[in-house]
Amino acid sequence: MEQFPLEATRRTPSTKGAARQLRRVGRLPGVVYGHGQEPIPLTVSRRELEHAIHSQHGLNCLLALSVDGQSPGDLAAMVKALQTDPVSREPLTVDLQWVSLAEQITVSVALTLRGEPRGVVTGGMLEQMLYEVEVSCRVTDIPGSIEADTSGLEQGQSLHVRDLQPPAGVVVLTPAEGTVCTVVSKAQVEGAAAAAAAAEAVAEPEAEAEEEAAAGDEE
Repeated sequence: MEQFPLEATRRTPSTKGAARQLRRVGRLPGVVYGHGQEPIPLTVSRRELEHAIHSQHGLNCLLALSVDGQSPGDLAAMVKALQTDPVSREPLTVDLQWVSLAEQITVSVALTLRGEPRGVVTGGMLEQMLYEVEVSCRVTDIPGSIEADTSGLEQGQSLHVRDLQPPAGVVVLTPAEGTVCTVVSKAQVEGAAAAAAAAEAVAEPEAEAEEEAAAGDEE
């Protein structure tokens, strides 16, 4: 697994105004802790952190973190928490955690569906129920995602967690009976479409009646 270099600078915990000023110049306030190390308040480049996060590993990216030019030996860092603005989704603060390169950890990994199911070709529709699974592996073995091959699914068939084939060294912890995806039959698709159309047809005159009643009240 690739490590992304990330330079950090120690900071003195300060006010919200100071944190906003840091963000205006492209820095994110944060902290790094773990593995018996003293927590270190720091700032990192937002651009460099986003570059690492936008790799195929997302928040599971492995960071070769150095603070004021120094790194703690065989430790790397991972994103423990990323606080974002609820409206703009812009990152506000980041919590980093030291991890050993030989450490076995538990993380959530995204699922990627691959292939066109035979049941979709014949008129069915693929529905995905599970978008990530929990796995246990060494830090250096965390996969960017786990692929699920759906090409053999017929209408009415499902793919389960037990059917996944994770990379070597990766153990899936999510219950085996969990449904990853299913191919809904053509009849179900048509039935759902008809039901939606009927509900819309009923809703339209009701909405018009409500609007007329409201207009009458205003008069």
